[in-house]
Amino acid sequence: MRTLYTIALVCLANVFTSEAQTFNWVTTNTIETNLDLNTTVLLKMEQSAVGTDTVTLGIEVTYNDLPAAWDGMVCIHGQCLGIIPPVGTTAEMSPISGSEFGYVRLTVNPLTGTEVAKLQIYVYDLNFPNDGDTATWLLNTTLSANELTMLEQPVIYPNPVQENLKFNTVENITTVGIYNFAGTLVKEVSVAELQNSSLDVSNLESGMYIIRFADEGGNSVSNKFQKL
Repeated sequence: MRTLYTIALVCLANVFTSEAQTFNWVTTNTIETNLDLNTTVLLKMEQSAVGTDTVTLGIEVTYNDLPAAWDGMVCIHGQCLGIIPPVGTTAEMSPISGSEFGYVRLTVNPLTGTEVAKLQIYVYDLNFPNDGDTATWLLNTTLSANELTMLEQPVIYPNPVQENLKFNTVENITTVGIYNFAGTLVKEVSVAELQNSSLDVSNLESGMYIIRFADEGGNSVSNKFQKL
């Protein structure tokens, strides 16, 4: 009798364990990549529901040593968190079922420096918190050939700015470009065209931008600013 009872308990435990496996990774759960400076990339990992049931996934940031100088954000199925969140941050995805995928996406732009960084986010079924796995991003930044010869970093002001972004004159700089956080060039002028080292940004939409200063050889330095 005791043997039958033990067997029943084992079978019941196996049923619950099986039911708890409610999602799979559609893509890999680890991304290792090299990043170019001043370039925005989107690194996405997707999940699918197992079977016909609807699954609601949650996330928790378990590791984050990305430099504070980097820009970007984390988005999940149903919402964007707006930042690269600190350890301990939790959030809930929109439910998934059938051919609808969940996802965790890191958008990142390493503005300066040569560094190695890691972000880890635990993805789990809200109904079975122990049924989860960790998404890992391993990121390396390297200087491009055109950035090995470093220029002096101009000081930009005011920041945030509404109309005219000013900067101190730096020797050898010939062009100034402004990029949005998708990496698209939205404005470029030569320093010779500018009046009193002032750049009119009044026609830009509100948001964060990257300003890049370059010399004739293609060497460049960048900074970020906010347009009000």
